[in-house]
Amino acid sequence: MLTGSYRKRLDADLIRWVGQGLVTAEAAGAIRRSVAAEGGFRLPGLLGLFGGLLIASSLAAFVAANWEVIPRLMKLATILVALIASLGMAARLDSRGSRAAADGAATCGVLIFGVGIALIGQMYHLPADWPAGALLVALGGLVVAALLRSNGALAIAFVALCAWSGGRWQESQGALQAAFFLVYLPALWLAFSRDNRLVHHLAVLALALWLVLLPGDWIGGRFDYGLLAYGLAVSATFVALGGWALDRGGPALLTCCLPWGLVGFVLILDVELIRILDTRQSRGGMAAGLNYIAYAVALATIAGFATSARETRFAWPLAAALILGLLVPAVFWSGLAVGLLGKAVVASLILAVAIALVVAGVTGGVRRLTLAGSGMFGLAILILLWQTIGTLLDQSLFFLVAGAALLGLAGATRRLLARLSRPAGEAA
Repeated sequence: MLTGSYRKRLDADLIRWVGQGLVTAEAAGAIRRSVAAEGGFRLPGLLGLFGGLLIASSLAAFVAANWEVIPRLMKLATILVALIASLGMAARLDSRGSRAAADGAATCGVLIFGVGIALIGQMYHLPADWPAGALLVALGGLVVAALLRSNGALAIAFVALCAWSGGRWQESQGALQAAFFLVYLPALWLAFSRDNRLVHHLAVLALALWLVLLPGDWIGGRFDYGLLAYGLAVSATFVALGGWALDRGGPALLTCCLPWGLVGFVLILDVELIRILDTRQSRGGMAAGLNYIAYAVALATIAGFATSARETRFAWPLAAALILGLLVPAVFWSGLAVGLLGKAVVASLILAVAIALVVAGVTGGVRRLTLAGSGMFGLAILILLWQTIGTLLDQSLFFLVAGAALLGLAGATRRLLARLSRPAGEAA
């Protein structure tokens, strides 16, 4: 799905290209029509979806108001009729080509199915097992998404799947939820065939949630700083996958890995900077087995991204940023964190990561990378001003050296770009 910012930029570029004679007015009009046909929401379908949700809410409120006086068989019949009516209407609208309206009806059907499960459990006083109910909703949404091609049903399936997996994880106090993939993989297969960005993001977030729960019950137990290194490796893997998809024109779903990976990557590195500047928390540690596995996957993914990239000016700075970020936990593991040298090394690594992200964003035209790197650089400066590296004199010296290095890098980059943009005859 094309974003509004891309459309505005493309329209401005087309106007400029037409003025410069690079593109004819007819070609520009054809491009605009092609882009308009590729994405964007359909207002009638969206209004129809909202109307269907309001009608479903009206029926639910009516049934709830008269629930006690309605016979049990009539309650079951009401739920069944509402479900069949919603799904039947979805199938009929789909056959007529009204995809958005059909999607709204199918989504309402899945919601009615979920409400029906809860009401049936209440009527027959079934044991309270909400994760099992979430699993039934996920399976129902998956079936509707496959048969009626409903993006809304698939989105509900991902949310219900996360609820089921999280509930079972909490009940078992952090046990591995391998059964998650029995439902997730079919849902992921369906998501790859859709062009809905909400579905893509939910597919990525569902996997991210499972990976967050993989280390065990760290919420109820003692927090281990090794989780930061694990989260950093997972985030780096997501960023590399998203960068590869952007560079190679890969599946649209994988591009959603980039923003969420950047969020985790930037936040964890800033937490690590705060941690190493705090005397109570800047202590060495040991890596666990899960850290080695996560790092191996991350490094392999980054290497595959860097070696297979088409646009190396974009891929190599991004790969460098990820590798430099992964070095930060190694400083803690090595025992350097307790000294002034470790603090300076971690601060330098994080500032270098921020600069590399900005370089990758500028050269690749990826604004989210530029924003992530700029935000990370600004936060790092604020953190360093809040908690100093050693004395204020040490802090001043660090900023002076870092600033001089950046100025030198800026000058070298300017000369390099000027040389690359010089015509071949002039360069000779």
